[in-house]
Amino acid sequence: MKFPVMYQARYKLPAIALSDVQGEVSRLLEESHFWRKVEPGAKIGLTAGSRGIADIVPILSAAVHFIKEKGCQPYIIPAMGSHGGGTPEGQLKLLAGLGITEESLGVPLMASGEAVRIGEVGPGVPVYVNHVAMEMDGLIVINRVKPHTSFHAPVESGLMKMLAVGLGNSHGAAALHSYGIRGLESFIPLVAAYIMEHLPVLYGIAIVENAYEQTALVAGMEPEQFYEREQDLLNTARSLMPRLPFADLDLLVVRSMGKCFSGTGMDTNIIGRLRIQGEPEPERPRIKRIAVLDLDKRSEGNALGIGLADFTTDCLLAKVDWTVTYLNVLSTTFVMRAMAPMHFATDEEALSATLKSLGGSEHESARVLVIENTLDLSRIEFSTALLEEARGQPHITIEGDGCRMQFAGGKLAGKHI
Repeated sequence: MKFPVMYQARYKLPAIALSDVQGEVSRLLEESHFWRKVEPGAKIGLTAGSRGIADIVPILSAAVHFIKEKGCQPYIIPAMGSHGGGTPEGQLKLLAGLGITEESLGVPLMASGEAVRIGEVGPGVPVYVNHVAMEMDGLIVINRVKPHTSFHAPVESGLMKMLAVGLGNSHGAAALHSYGIRGLESFIPLVAAYIMEHLPVLYGIAIVENAYEQTALVAGMEPEQFYEREQDLLNTARSLMPRLPFADLDLLVVRSMGKCFSGTGMDTNIIGRLRIQGEPEPERPRIKRIAVLDLDKRSEGNALGIGLADFTTDCLLAKVDWTVTYLNVLSTTFVMRAMAPMHFATDEEALSATLKSLGGSEHESARVLVIENTLDLSRIEFSTALLEEARGQPHITIEGDGCRMQFAGGKLAGKHI
């Protein structure tokens, strides 16, 4: 097969970034009103658990320092739903991977797989809360606000989801996911509101990042502001998130997937695929085939999202911990996302088969884009068929002349990020 000629390029989107993240968090906490309700010596829990928040350690550090200055006792409470296998050991391991440890923050990490059912909302939807959170005198919810990879609603990933799903441990996550997409859309705000009525939720710190995983802004809010403020921040986050530079592709090649890049291994908002039974797929981007070549070791064998691809390699599948992957996908109920695609011994064989599957014989004229992962799009490779379109985009800087897609020992060659 004659593979397409590929061009390497830098893809740089405009981005705003906050220069002093810790200073901003300290300022927000100083200006907040909730401290009037807090007695000296009170135990204050800070939620943590979402993957990939660039400045999570500095943000937590600023909050810890502020709480200690007020004469209170800060604690870190893992709030990650079923992630980490729903066990204290798994939670601590995930947090350590994010740089969140007792040593780095100087406070106890109160990991626990137990959750208490405190009530129900709507049509009998149970509300679960990590029992450690119930032992606190106050809670400060900290999370990134961003578009969710499975549903779109006024409130998606953010503070309310951290309360409803994250703080419920595996019990809360399973309860909400059991209602499918409609349940997540409808019940996350209801469950979060119920928790705020029955637990001492004091404050929220919401983080919005730009296309380069930099903190664009940090917002502080009182509990009664969560729902309205999150909607505004979600719109901001959506406007800042990265996107592919081409809306129509024959083939998208993703060199590496994993939970370190997205909760779904490959961000569904980037690739334009949900793979949820009964749900319509996004209108853009329009991609005929997706091939993913490797699983990042930081994903620790979790290959949730492999089912978003059409083709993959034996190398990737050999790294999959199917027990962990199935546990994660079963908790979401979106089983198509764990289905193994067609797989081949090498990158070369996989991409050859992918191009053949498009039909025709002019494989050199295929519209092909290669990215490292769906989180960082700063370096891309694209085929000749996209060259003129790329030249018309001010955010793309083409580097050098094109050369035919090459392989070394069957592995796709080229510059990695």
